[in-house]
Amino acid sequence: MKTIKYVLAGVLVLSTALPVKAQNVKAQVDAITKVVVDAKGDVKATKDAVKEFTKVFKKDPQALAGLGRAFFDGGNEAEALKYADMAIKANKNSAFGYLLKGDMAAVKDQAGEAAMWYQTATQFDPKDPTGYVKYARVYQKVDPKGAVEMLEKLRQVKPDYPVDAAAGYMYSNANKLKSAMEYYDKVKDVTKLDDYILSDYATTAFVMEQYEKTLDLAKKGIQTYPDFNHFNRLAFYSNNKLKNYGEAAQYAEKMFNKKDTLKFTVNDYQNYGDVLYNLDRTEEAIKAYKMVQELDPSKNEVYKLISDVYTKKKDYENAVTHYNKYLELLGDQGNANHLRGLADIYIEQMDGADEAGKLAALKKADQVYADMETKYSYAADYAVYQRALLHYQMNTDMKKGEAKPYYEKYISLVEPKADKTAGDQKKLATAYQYLAVHAIQNDRIAEAKEYAAKLLQYKPDDETAKQIMDL
Repeated sequence: MKTIKYVLAGVLVLSTALPVKAQNVKAQVDAITKVVVDAKGDVKATKDAVKEFTKVFKKDPQALAGLGRAFFDGGNEAEALKYADMAIKANKNSAFGYLLKGDMAAVKDQAGEAAMWYQTATQFDPKDPTGYVKYARVYQKVDPKGAVEMLEKLRQVKPDYPVDAAAGYMYSNANKLKSAMEYYDKVKDVTKLDDYILSDYATTAFVMEQYEKTLDLAKKGIQTYPDFNHFNRLAFYSNNKLKNYGEAAQYAEKMFNKKDTLKFTVNDYQNYGDVLYNLDRTEEAIKAYKMVQELDPSKNEVYKLISDVYTKKKDYENAVTHYNKYLELLGDQGNANHLRGLADIYIEQMDGADEAGKLAALKKADQVYADMETKYSYAADYAVYQRALLHYQMNTDMKKGEAKPYYEKYISLVEPKADKTAGDQKKLATAYQYLAVHAIQNDRIAEAKEYAAKLLQYKPDDETAKQIMDL
């Protein structure tokens, strides 16, 4: 566990304004802390300053614990414990000494001991919320339910404390998102939440696929914390999921143009590319997808996405080039469905092409399915059937029978199956109908009747088959 996880665990508490006296003590503690930390906790080097400090604050548990924390930050654990004990002795009903001991244990990953000291703080100083929160933070991953129970105790002694927000954050960090949303949804005014809490609430809603809620929370986050750029990202992502592509692009551009510490990710550029694709801003979409490649060269899917853009632009040469690169990088991880994507590009290329162009595209698509039949035996029947359809498109003259060998092969692959699907039966009917008509047109009546009889098994109401049987 990281040091900051526990030292800053009471961040919700510390956001509350301190009384004037406490502020004065804090200023003095800050001053002595600089002296002690600069001296790296050296007792001799800090002797005079510490003596003056303790003379003034010898009965003040907050100041003594602050001095102890300074020594701990300076690397002197023995002195830190000494002043923690002095703080407790000065006022056993004050939480400061117990909290320091808890923080010291937490930094060393001694969660059990840390929790014990934090619990002790709640027992001696039940009105101070810090012990409850720090106890809950220590236990949030080990026992999130127990952590939230401690926060519920805090609600009893301090009803105005934002327990629901804290509990939601606890459950979210423990990856119990449903429970996190149950608590977050109880928060009456989300604009009063700290930026990171509201951001976590909106992010949790997004992961839970509550996109409308995410968008609403993100908009409130942008209004309340205009410099917190992650809210623009959430508004961008949720609008994309809701297919509000115009608004998604606006929030994405706000996010990209804002100068802050937010690092842009592969997902940012990929989602932006998707939005631009859907807005027909194809050149910009390609640039966005290329940024994905720049950030993560192993992201092979980008080549397919770029291919899709070129297909939309009807730049089929580039579409095929990028799709082939995608298939090459997939290697042994590729499957028949991946290969079908290449055939789809050639088939789409037929739209608007002249007769020669259509025929060329059909032949290329046919070659893809021939490769599929050879490479993926489990998809052979699908590939052969697609080849039959493509060859029929190449020559619709059923007397010539361009598709005949492929329908025959499809029948040989599927007819022996004991458990034919509805799709299998429908395709078999199409194959038998084609073969029956081809036989009739070539005056092979007996053969035509054989095919018609098979056709009626799968499609009893087929009029063509009935007419052939009546010949």
